Amino acid sequence: MIRITWLLLACMGLTACSGLVESTKSASRSLEASIINTMSASGDDENFVPKPLEELTNTVSLQVRWQTKVTEGLGNSLLKLEMALSEGRLFVASQDGLVVALEQSSGEKLWLVDTKLPIAGGIEVGSDNLFFGTSDAEVVALKLADGETSWTTMVSSEVLSMPRYDDGFVVVRSIDGAINALEATDGKEIWSYIRDVPALSLRGTSSPVLKSGGVISGYANGKLVVLRLRDGLQIWETSVAVPRGRDALSRMVDVDADPLAGERFIYAATYSGGVAALDVKSGQIAWRRSEMSSFKKMAEDWVSIFVVDVNNVIWSADKTDGSINWQQDKLENRRLTPLVKLGEYLVTADFEGYLHVLSTSDGHLVGRYKVSDVAITNTPVVDGDLIYIQDVNGEITSLQLTDDVSTGGEG
Repeated sequence: MIRITWLLLACMGLTACSGLVESTKSASRSLEASIINTMSASGDDENFVPKPLEELTNTVSLQVRWQTKVTEGLGNSLLKLEMALSEGRLFVASQDGLVVALEQSSGEKLWLVDTKLPIAGGIEVGSDNLFFGTSDAEVVALKLADGETSWTTMVSSEVLSMPRYDDGFVVVRSIDGAINALEATDGKEIWSYIRDVPALSLRGTSSPVLKSGGVISGYANGKLVVLRLRDGLQIWETSVAVPRGRDALSRMVDVDADPLAGERFIYAATYSGGVAALDVKSGQIAWRRSEMSSFKKMAEDWVSIFVVDVNNVIWSADKTDGSINWQQDKLENRRLTPLVKLGEYLVTADFEGYLHVLSTSDGHLVGRYKVSDVAITNTPVVDGDLIYIQDVNGEITSLQLTDDVSTGGEG
């Protein structure tokens, strides 16, 4: 096992260190309350008023194929629990430990396992297993066929991000900043990369991204790190954003959105430092757009990246130079999910249970469907022309998107 340790801060006196720990804990609790208020603000907050929806004539069709409820959902939690698809099956997990496999075409339940674990990050699939992390610092693999436990491995702290699978490796990022690479077959640790994180940061972490033999991960200090997948060797590290401002909240530069890895650039979004494009080989910053700060996963097509900013304004920027293609503010402050690309469209959902469809070419809204009476916070899952949505109460809806508006649902 290879262990790489970065020591960023050292306490020289035990008394001083104890006082620092207590003060930062108190400040962290206060800051976390501010962040949660910002990220889950209600429509009654005059500083965060959701924009009313304008009348819309759908130019695409959204048809419900099936609906089912197999878990109690995420409620008001901000956990990264996403559904996953594999070989005609849809896998769903809940924070109270349920893991369910559904038939993708019908929603029929294939199997259900009650792990009784506090699931906090997942689901990823690979190597005939599905993987998730827990708030008890466990990484767990279940067999795709029947949900039987394949293995369980302890890591250094709670796992609030998505495990990632590639080439026989499962890579997990825990809340203390550690990255662990595990054998997908048995959970054995291959290497770990350890570094400190700031005491004050968003609760949660970006999920690592695996690309071309590398592991890409963002940190709460505004840095982006690329490691070699096979052994954890650091290839480069770059400061994506520098803290500015007088108060702790405005100085936060967490790279809490999952990095987006392209062929030429890696794109990183920070909480208050905008979006930057970094050269894949060197980590050198090619361009930066400070107005597009975000903590949500980005989407892309061949020429553009798509970003939901902290005010839920949607942006399209050119991949090569960062020039703005378009900006869509008609969904401002509607607490949107991350964007997902589906053909020539972008899909997102909001706090009132609406599913929205936008054109990638100019950002105009082409479709809307009332999926639920409660909020949708989970990232939609797409497969071909099919969309899978889960609301905060756990109800899952499968929809089909077509260009035949004569068969579409109401907006």
